[in-house]
Amino acid sequence: MSIVDYSVLRNEDYGTNPPFKSDETGLHGDAEFPIAVYHADVTNNFVSWHWHEELEFGFVVEGSVLIECGKNKHILNKGDIYFINSNTLHAMFKAGSDSKSVFRSVVVHGSIVGGKEDNIYHRKYLVPITENSGLRELIFTAKDSSYSKILGWLTNIWNAENIKILDHELIVRNELSELFRILIHLSKKNKEAQPSASIAQETRLRDMLLFIHDHYAEKITLEDMADAAFISKSEVQRCFKNITGQSPFEYLKNYRLRNAAYMIQNTSDSINTICGLCGFDDHSYFSKAFKAAYGCSPREFKK
Repeated sequence: MSIVDYSVLRNEDYGTNPPFKSDETGLHGDAEFPIAVYHADVTNNFVSWHWHEELEFGFVVEGSVLIECGKNKHILNKGDIYFINSNTLHAMFKAGSDSKSVFRSVVVHGSIVGGKEDNIYHRKYLVPITENSGLRELIFTAKDSSYSKILGWLTNIWNAENIKILDHELIVRNELSELFRILIHLSKKNKEAQPSASIAQETRLRDMLLFIHDHYAEKITLEDMADAAFISKSEVQRCFKNITGQSPFEYLKNYRLRNAAYMIQNTSDSINTICGLCGFDDHSYFSKAFKAAYGCSPREFKK
């Protein structure tokens, strides 16, 4: 199974773009209109752990998708809708035995609706959502009273932005305003803050992910990860296991393999060179790990 390079894609399928840094500082859309839409096929891939300042909305179009937000796990079936709040750590995977697992998403900066920070729209309609620690994610199914309206708004936004129809900015902003009305109402019902221990672990994990993504080509020890988050080595292991379900070194290995796969497909570097550039000092181990992840050797993958 390979990893979807979720944050760097713009209005296209996944699979060919370079890995991203998980703080998601890259711009979704452009500075004048910060929004992007994605079509994600995670049948044989997955969206790695990441977060971004933007809010994210999405809906499943084929099969089932597992969405993990911190420690929370949700299985969404075809038609189900999700919302992920600003700076919430999350990942997406295939769920179930369906032949396909596909979702579409809208990643949008709140400024499109809220405007500048001294704006009443920002203070009244954006801050209550993005600063509500009890509103990390929401799931909507056909049983919810507002489901049909939300799906209609999201579909209109996705279509308008995907093909950039005439006056798409006005259409998108109008539909987003309707979505924010729903979120404002729900934010008043979801004010219970996350347990401080859970929030602390996510914060620590983000610090470690940033470190790994900046230094994956180098030798990284458990102590290095601990220093990056100012925690003990045992807490490093707890954070990774509790949130990602992986050990820190499993995550590091998979991230290195992900970068290697991209470099094999998109550079003229030799396999041996890529092995070293991605932090592997043993070519035999690299080949074995790569085949376990991608079903073929690095040389076969290149062909």
